[in-house]
Amino acid sequence: MPNLLDNFLTRREMFRVGATSVGAYTFSPLLQTQARAAQPSKPRNSARFVIWVMLDGGASHLDTWDLKQGPWTPPDFDVRELQPGLKWPMGLFPQLAKQLPRAALVRSLEAWDSVHGRAQYYVQSAHSLNPALHKEIPSVGSVVAMEWQQRRRPTDSLPSYVALNVTQNQAGLLKSGFLPALHSPFHIQTQTSLSAYAVENADEKAEFQRRWALLKDFDARLRNDSSLQAKAYRDYNDHYESAVRLLVDPRTAPLFRLTAEEKTRYGSTPLGDACLIARNLVEADSGTHFIFLQHNGWDHHSDIYQRKNIYKQCAELDPALSNLLEDLATRKRPDGHSLLEETLVISAGEFGRTPGVITTGLKGRDHYQYAFSGLFAGGGVKGGQIIGKTNEDGSKVIDAGWGAKRSIYMEDIATTIYSAMGIDWRKKITGTPSGRDFYYIEPFAAQKMIVSREIEPLFG
Repeated sequence: MPNLLDNFLTRREMFRVGATSVGAYTFSPLLQTQARAAQPSKPRNSARFVIWVMLDGGASHLDTWDLKQGPWTPPDFDVRELQPGLKWPMGLFPQLAKQLPRAALVRSLEAWDSVHGRAQYYVQSAHSLNPALHKEIPSVGSVVAMEWQQRRRPTDSLPSYVALNVTQNQAGLLKSGFLPALHSPFHIQTQTSLSAYAVENADEKAEFQRRWALLKDFDARLRNDSSLQAKAYRDYNDHYESAVRLLVDPRTAPLFRLTAEEKTRYGSTPLGDACLIARNLVEADSGTHFIFLQHNGWDHHSDIYQRKNIYKQCAELDPALSNLLEDLATRKRPDGHSLLEETLVISAGEFGRTPGVITTGLKGRDHYQYAFSGLFAGGGVKGGQIIGKTNEDGSKVIDAGWGAKRSIYMEDIATTIYSAMGIDWRKKITGTPSGRDFYYIEPFAAQKMIVSREIEPLFG
């Protein structure tokens, strides 16, 4: 029988084993994340389009979709309990209340940052803002556009990714990064003349095409000389070709021809017009699959309860988003499926607002990253749900409402988008300009390691 002393550790060995054990425990989430990333994903493939209505500036969750009544709540909010656990400001969203059976409210969102520029960057890219890489990282919309490029039909003439009214966003409108410019967003400002996006007159179209042919002959060397096939030349050419296809396609003009009756129904605002165009793009089904709309003005640091602030924003959002959902739900494809069934609609800001009483003096609410809300509908989402719960004053997520024991972050929303669109969210691209692999969903989040996942309860 061996001496038991043979199995004892020296003091040095004990420290070495102890340090190894502590290190292994500390980094076990990393190993779990990497092991999960190595597994193939199973995309849901429940949508063909995404419409993101971005509430730029950060809407006050506790005054809107996670209402918390207090002495600060104006009486004309007309708060009603529509169902157990759902208090609703009917004075702000009377039309949207009728759409809630089609939508799910997620009240367990959390942001990594409370600075507009970085948080808005995160919304568009699902990656933290790295100054060394920010020009290289593509937006989620550009990744969707790239993935759907192989599914484009010969008749598809519209850009895969369209953005509308992204004019005041501090992060700016993210482009395609290191991906070809073909996947960059085609930006439309609805307050300019929408007739500029199509050539309808036959004579003008013929003259335009003649000039386009002349230009192609003139700069043929730039287009065809392999020694000049740098990304910049290819990007310019892709932009030109996309623009020409858009201008001459006879299906384009009706997309931007908004009737007075429809504009009024959607609110007669830039947001309403943008939602109308988004509806038309989905209904046309001519190549556009990701649409990013921006609604400005939600940064209510002061006088939040004055008519020019939260009342104005809600009065614009209510008819625009409500009628978008209504039209998508009631318009059918030849096979009988509604447009909403194949369109994932998301509305949220970059973060929430400070809970409790409003600030003295300024009478507003400041940036708040630890809790906010979003609305999801269509694309397989089961309506009438409330996912997640915050505490009494809306300052903390106390029930995430899904399988993970944490709040829902932008990485999870992006994962849900990719899954709904039939995209493997665990993909990575090598050979980037920086030499650093680009992950569709970064394994390392802004502040800690998380295992990003689809928001499964959305789909029932």
